[in-house]
Amino acid sequence: MDARLAALRHGYECSCGQTHHLPIADIEVAYGVLAKVPDRLRDLGFSGPVHVVADSNTQAAAGAEVAAALRQAGFSVAETIFDTPDKALVPNEPALARLFLEIPVTAEVLMAVGSGTITDLVRFAAYKMGKPFVSVPTAPSMDGYASAVSPLIVGGFKRTFSAVPPRAIYADLEVLCSAPMWMIVAGFGDLVGKYTARADWQLSRIINGEYYCQSSLDLMAAALELCTSNPEGLRRRKPELIKALMEGLILSGIAISMAGSSRPASGAEHQLAHYWEMRSLKENRHLYLHGTKVGVATPLVLGIYNKVLGSDPNAIDLDKLAQTHQEPDTVETAVRAHYGSMAEEVLTESQRKMLTWAAREKRIHLIQSKWEEIQQTLSWLPRAEEVVEMLARAGAETSPERLGLPDEWVKDALTYARYLRSRYTVMDLAAELGI
Repeated sequence: MDARLAALRHGYECSCGQTHHLPIADIEVAYGVLAKVPDRLRDLGFSGPVHVVADSNTQAAAGAEVAAALRQAGFSVAETIFDTPDKALVPNEPALARLFLEIPVTAEVLMAVGSGTITDLVRFAAYKMGKPFVSVPTAPSMDGYASAVSPLIVGGFKRTFSAVPPRAIYADLEVLCSAPMWMIVAGFGDLVGKYTARADWQLSRIINGEYYCQSSLDLMAAALELCTSNPEGLRRRKPELIKALMEGLILSGIAISMAGSSRPASGAEHQLAHYWEMRSLKENRHLYLHGTKVGVATPLVLGIYNKVLGSDPNAIDLDKLAQTHQEPDTVETAVRAHYGSMAEEVLTESQRKMLTWAAREKRIHLIQSKWEEIQQTLSWLPRAEEVVEMLARAGAETSPERLGLPDEWVKDALTYARYLRSRYTVMDLAAELGI
């Protein structure tokens, strides 16, 4: 991984037209990293108070050890430990309020010891307080460790906020290999979701002329190939596979920073997962980790791709399609009815997806003219059943039913999740073509 990041640390002009720079000064995934943290912090220029944030589980996994190492090395350490014995921590307003109340202004650096929720909370707090933070992952469960954005639940709606990437990431392989298996397979699900995220970005580049960076996708390709070629190795907790998974997830976050958005790592599969998460919060139901839902959503999205790419847009009967077309006011009414109190926020994101027939017909003609390029560009995509097999071999859940998702939730997500983001995906393409 170091070789792939060396050029980024110095900054380089990419073929995409942008100059990329990696703001993360130090990354290590290895055995014995926790004991090295004090020296590594000093190498980065830190010597003042450290504020460690963890929950009761991650404190036991790594927080207590790293805090003890810091104190023994002469650092002043304060801690915020979220008590989470029976219920998952939610990255929402009360959790953020506690951090803002407990993190002293004298803290020189914040340290997030945990996985997705802890990291997103600390990242946002660091951004708002103007402080650097260091990530100490406790599970290879998600791809946001290196990211510069924080997905948070605000007013019951999942929104992505600007934040800061960590100054350093120190992931101890002993801790990662000991993580609960359901967290490891969640990370695999998140990584598998890069198939459809990449395809959606390529699709939008062709149809919409959206900015696209192949280098950001290439960054995580090797880790994705290694993990998907031997999913059983994850189930057996093989260190080389756990390391590859963790590095792939870190590189995914770096790709997000390179692109300036989550586009390289998030497409229709994430929209489905976000929809299920929002609905579970609204109905007070606990679901699996985000990455697990992304993994399950990926074959659903690939199923849409397989169907769309197997169709012929040039054979569309436009007169017949016009008869079933819904104008923007009709679609808006349906979205308002479905999302209720969250509708305004959803509509802010999705207004441009609500097309008049004239606009939709124009889009169809554009798609027809680009169809050969679309098919050639996306010919690399795996079939849905191939990814289901990968998930099964890793010991991950493979279907919405296995997650306890009602059929109604799945059907509604396939209809309404595309309105959660302005981002163009295959779900929008299918809707435009009437598939």
